[in-house]
Amino acid sequence: MIDDKKVLISGVLTSIVGILHIFIGFLAIGLLELSVTLFIFSVFLLLISLRLITIMRKNHLDETRRAVISCATGSFLNAVTMFTHILISSPSDRFLLYGFLFLFIAIDFYNFLIFFMKKIQLDQMDKADKLSYFTIVIIRGLGLGLLFNVLAWIGISGNFNPIMVIYILTFSILNMIFGEQLYNKKEMKKIQMRALLVLTLGLVFETILCYFFPNPKSLVDIILYSVTIPVRIYYIKNKF
Repeated sequence: MIDDKKVLISGVLTSIVGILHIFIGFLAIGLLELSVTLFIFSVFLLLISLRLITIMRKNHLDETRRAVISCATGSFLNAVTMFTHILISSPSDRFLLYGFLFLFIAIDFYNFLIFFMKKIQLDQMDKADKLSYFTIVIIRGLGLGLLFNVLAWIGISGNFNPIMVIYILTFSILNMIFGEQLYNKKEMKKIQMRALLVLTLGLVFETILCYFFPNPKSLVDIILYSVTIPVRIYYIKNKF
């Protein structure tokens, strides 16, 4: 049983991670993509965590449900992003930064579990709904993650790639739209089918682009798409 105290503690931990991102961002100055990512995530994490803390103190149940899924998405996305930066060795030879990135992953993983279990508890989900909720978090994370990943392709580091930019902007928007619709309109089969189509196209296009423009971030996205699509098919077969 996940009580409100545990959720509030995770909200505070998310805020602390957001604040630490600012300090580590300054330590990463000179490593452009990493430092910019840390600064952007600091704002994102602080906004969603402070919103959750405020809402829970006011005891607004419906708003708490939405705030919890936002924090679950934020924790999941931050953990995946930090892991990706470790894979691509973004901290370079600044070994202290690796320690902080691993710390962020550990805290985010714990927070994600707390937020995830609280949402399940609030909505009294069955097995299919639990799996659906997990994939909604991934889809929303994919949308935001793609948007943040555009930094690697818009020429900040002299690597402008219009094909990747178009793909990223298109599917970041589509994933965020359908991540929201799958949450708000889960009883509509046409939304389910459209979302499945978008996810499948996202997987196909990113796989093709990864072949021509190899990069670890696309590999992570491909894995997330590959996990999400079968679960969405399972959900549709069991609910409709």
